Amino acid sequence: MFRVNKEIIVNFLYDNIKKEFGRELRKVKDYPYIINNINSKLELRNYQKEAFNRFFLYYENDDIKEYVKPSSNIHLCFNMATGSGKTVIMSGLILYLYEQGYRDFLFFVNRRQIIEKTKDNFINSNSNKYLFSEKIVFNQKQIKLKAVDNFSESSLDAINICFTTIQGLFTDIHNEKENALTVEDFKDKKIVLIADEAHHINASTKKKIIQNDLFNEVEETPSWENTVEKIFKINTKNILLEFTATLELENKKVKEKYLDKIIYKYDLKDFVQDKYSKKIELLRSDTSKQTRILQAICTSIYREEIANKYSLNIKPVVLLKSSKIAESKENQEEFHSMIENLSKNEILKIKNNTNIEILKTAFEFFNNHNISLDILSEKIKIAFAPNKCLCTNSDNELEENQKLLNTLEDKNNSIRAIFTVDKLNEGWDVLNLFDIVRLYDGQSAGGNNKGKVGKKTISEAQLIGRGARYCPFKLDDTQEYYKRKYDDDIKNELRILEELYFHSENESRYISEIKKALIDIGLIESEENEPIEFKIKLKKEFNNVEFLNKKVFKNERRKKNYSYVKKLSDLGIAKSNFVYYIKSGKGSLLDVFEDEIQNEELNTNKKEKNLVEFCSENIIANAILYNDYFTMENLLTPLPNLKSIKDFIISDEYLKQFNIYLSGSEKDIVKLQTKDKLDIALAFLNVLENEMKNNIIKYEGTTKFKPYKFADIFKNKTLLIQKEKEKKIYSNRDNWFIFEEFYGTSEEEKLIELIGSMLSDIEAKYKKNKIYLVRNERHLDLYSFQDGQRFEPDFILFIQNASDNIHYQIFIEPKGEYLKKMDKWKEDFLRQLKHKVEGGIIEFENEQYKLLGLKFYSFNSENEFKNEFKSELNI
Repeated sequence: MFRVNKEIIVNFLYDNIKKEFGRELRKVKDYPYIINNINSKLELRNYQKEAFNRFFLYYENDDIKEYVKPSSNIHLCFNMATGSGKTVIMSGLILYLYEQGYRDFLFFVNRRQIIEKTKDNFINSNSNKYLFSEKIVFNQKQIKLKAVDNFSESSLDAINICFTTIQGLFTDIHNEKENALTVEDFKDKKIVLIADEAHHINASTKKKIIQNDLFNEVEETPSWENTVEKIFKINTKNILLEFTATLELENKKVKEKYLDKIIYKYDLKDFVQDKYSKKIELLRSDTSKQTRILQAICTSIYREEIANKYSLNIKPVVLLKSSKIAESKENQEEFHSMIENLSKNEILKIKNNTNIEILKTAFEFFNNHNISLDILSEKIKIAFAPNKCLCTNSDNELEENQKLLNTLEDKNNSIRAIFTVDKLNEGWDVLNLFDIVRLYDGQSAGGNNKGKVGKKTISEAQLIGRGARYCPFKLDDTQEYYKRKYDDDIKNELRILEELYFHSENESRYISEIKKALIDIGLIESEENEPIEFKIKLKKEFNNVEFLNKKVFKNERRKKNYSYVKKLSDLGIAKSNFVYYIKSGKGSLLDVFEDEIQNEELNTNKKEKNLVEFCSENIIANAILYNDYFTMENLLTPLPNLKSIKDFIISDEYLKQFNIYLSGSEKDIVKLQTKDKLDIALAFLNVLENEMKNNIIKYEGTTKFKPYKFADIFKNKTLLIQKEKEKKIYSNRDNWFIFEEFYGTSEEEKLIELIGSMLSDIEAKYKKNKIYLVRNERHLDLYSFQDGQRFEPDFILFIQNASDNIHYQIFIEPKGEYLKKMDKWKEDFLRQLKHKVEGGIIEFENEQYKLLGLKFYSFNSENEFKNEFKSELNI
């Protein structure tokens, strides 16, 4: 068998993929079989789409360079952060490979508890973390998902998944027993092997005992790794897909093994920077263990109160971590005793003595909301009663409590505290863990470690990584559900729902070690890269009632109004190119709905028929029953004037308008049976469904702009800003720039200088001392008229005309050349403003206001911007 000479491979596969495919990686391929069959609640994220795209390009291209795609079995690894949704990638790839002809999938991992959780997510449609849609449909047929013990139980048309531990797989292969997997199971079937937590099958690599040929006669000690290799290589069509967050690439042999296998790398640092995680805060204190626990509990109750205040269904969980099982049992007993005997006096001591800012904020909140210390102690007793605590110190306890651990976010799950040692460091999916309390002291690195992080501290960092998964929420449709929202507003009380607190003793050597461990895995920034606080403050001369009462206008995002839609063509869906090839018995779909038929194939040997007249109303009605999309509930959103499903079928405004094309003689057409016509209708509806989904826009920006007081929008606030080479803090003393400082690029400073250079021209026509430039630090947002995308223009210029007293509000956006094409929709939106906004003039309280947007500013095309600026303002 051909093998790649790894000495010639310098870069990892993920870099070579980028080099090989370049721009193609940015074009997300549309695979309706995946999108339509994954649970609709799972909104695919950009990095997940890229992971899919990389696999599709790799799988579908055989003529790429050998150093990118060896001519042997496909063996790939997805090196992705904890919490990034690896099982979503698995489920999508299962669907994709099913379409490619694979039917049998072997899922294995190192722990039985992970198996049970994953099996539930893959197979149990009632699970709140179920990965697939209610019905999995391929080519108009509903496909079953089936858990099997071995592949002799496989069904030909089903997705058959065998779930096992790597230990169980090893035992089954080397010690044959009834109903277990055997080598024979794999000989005549092509299998997709899915290895979760795949770093556990690298022991042989690290020990340098892998053989070049696993089928020679040389004896070797069986291991997990060579057992997987043996199964994988038994059939050249087999595929091995590995998933892990923790490959030890610093090990030379491991790195060598994975150079040509890591197809996608999305590490924890990327995950955190993209705002899909909680922020990690280390809360260290010089207190007793009991006080540390009580501090965490008070913080947890505060989180719960904040969630309740905003009607969010979030129940914060506290994890209490011990060093040894015996200590954990003792800590649990002490915990229950402390809670049972808790009084306001213990809480008062914390309130009076703490120097931790979040606790000060919590007690201030309790005071302002009439939560006395007596009430608080009762809340704690109820929330952390013994029946609301779990212990996971042994395998038996872990197994007994598995369901509760996997459903901590559910409304009917009341667990608030978990006691553990090391059982939850891997394979635990939890979103609402917000506090981890370290119940032991001292660092784990000994003097011989020469500054290296100790194993126990590494395991603590891994546990923090599990808790770092973001607990999703949003207050309205303008916010992203799965991302942090308050990084730039550190005084916002909702930030506590986006933070994980690790409570420990204040021991400098340990704090230094846990910080290093967290930096190494990408959960926090090193000190030199830590974000800095930046205060946005109005200059004194603008901090007065007259100025703060001035009006600023902005629009809103709303659900797209489809009241104008009277027929499908109003959605841009008019005619279809749909061909059914009678002789082959297959329907061929040219997935295009357009006004003109352009495909040459349609001009020969094709008979045009009306869809409804040919298939019949009853057959189409039956086809609609097979398709979950075409319900009245779904259809009324884009088609609000639709009267009924019958109307959808027989009306010329809907399905009756479509013609289809049949390839074959009239004799062949006459022979078509009811089943054939049903297949035609089903195939047509699948394409129509995709077309409608592509044409339906969920939101739009209103053309009506509402007035707000300046003081309500442009408030003083404190931001946390990442240090960036191209940005710095600028002081500005111009009396027409309202903030004391701004954080931006040299390009943005040049824009301010340009406006300053035109100030005398502006003042010649507009009222002096009525010209203000505002740096918009996420104070004001606008929404695209077309699809409601959010946009925060960097600058807004306010001026007042001296002759007619019209107030101008001008939105300006500096943009680097490399971003102009990507953000062109923003420029289009800005230039639409004067035409779209209520005839161009807004009247409010006997004043007139005009909103304008200008082309992007860049220093390279400054003259073009300057000319447009002067033209719009007539100066």
